[in-house]
Amino acid sequence: MAEVITARVPIGISACVFRCPVRYNGKAFDALATIGRERQDFSFTPVCPECMAGLGVPRMPIHLSGPGQEVLAGKARVKDRRGHDVTDALVAGSRACLNALERAQVRAMVVKEASPSCGVYKARVGKRRAEQVEGSGVFGAMLLDTGWFLIPDDALANPLLWWDWRRRLHAWLWLSDRQISGASDLYEAWHVVKFIIQETDRPFADHVGRELAALPKGAPQALLDAMREDILHALRKPSNRKRIRQAAWKTYVHAKKKGTLDGVDLHDLTVNSPEVRENLTQVVKELTTLERISFENDLLFGTSPVLRRDGRRVAAHEREKGDT
Repeated sequence: MAEVITARVPIGISACVFRCPVRYNGKAFDALATIGRERQDFSFTPVCPECMAGLGVPRMPIHLSGPGQEVLAGKARVKDRRGHDVTDALVAGSRACLNALERAQVRAMVVKEASPSCGVYKARVGKRRAEQVEGSGVFGAMLLDTGWFLIPDDALANPLLWWDWRRRLHAWLWLSDRQISGASDLYEAWHVVKFIIQETDRPFADHVGRELAALPKGAPQALLDAMREDILHALRKPSNRKRIRQAAWKTYVHAKKKGTLDGVDLHDLTVNSPEVRENLTQVVKELTTLERISFENDLLFGTSPVLRRDGRRVAAHEREKGDT
């Protein structure tokens, strides 16, 4: 049976990808345009560290002399195109944004990747666009320290990537909030989320399985909490299109071979092989349909073990079950 989240998820987002014209040149992006009605599942809090730094719009582009982690450690600086040092201002602006997100009870964030402020997995170091290194922007480095679930904005531009990030976010939130007071609690939670982690890191998943099997009944809480943190970290790891496509196709074919999902008719769902790139959007539509079917029939669909559904829909579903 799938687990269900009913609360609207509070999520932070870089203001420049939330249609706010706060980029250095006064322009904006709309990263949410492709997700349609799903945006209603979230409560967004847009922030811009560079605006909160007092740099204004329009402004001189800024660049880093080292990744954001080095800036925060005092080993690198932030300067604008004219050479003015804005390090202290950007650090203060980033902290102000972090404080605002904490007040909004945010635990997840959509970030403008490759930004010298918000970038998480890559930072642009120097004045040239090609100068990108592994590491984060200044605000991105702060976000990494929070342990929040961080989503690069380019993930929303591709239906398959967004489907993957969304399902892992829901699983991450569910596991973060779940009461774990004993080894059996952690084992039951692992049985729900393990399907996702097996797709991206099978050796780690196998390791967790062995560790859980060896846990004594009276395992100390500190050990249980540490193991949960390791699992949460694995859920946050970025995947890639090839891996996601293969995992989605494997799950879909497994269900189609049986003709049913645990005895439930699949409504004649048909898709082409994942090698047909133009069909990826259709694959995601089919998988989303399977998520709906699993919810309506109280099934566990391993590819998406935790679903977000409106509380009213869940209540109506419970009433329907009571009437049958």
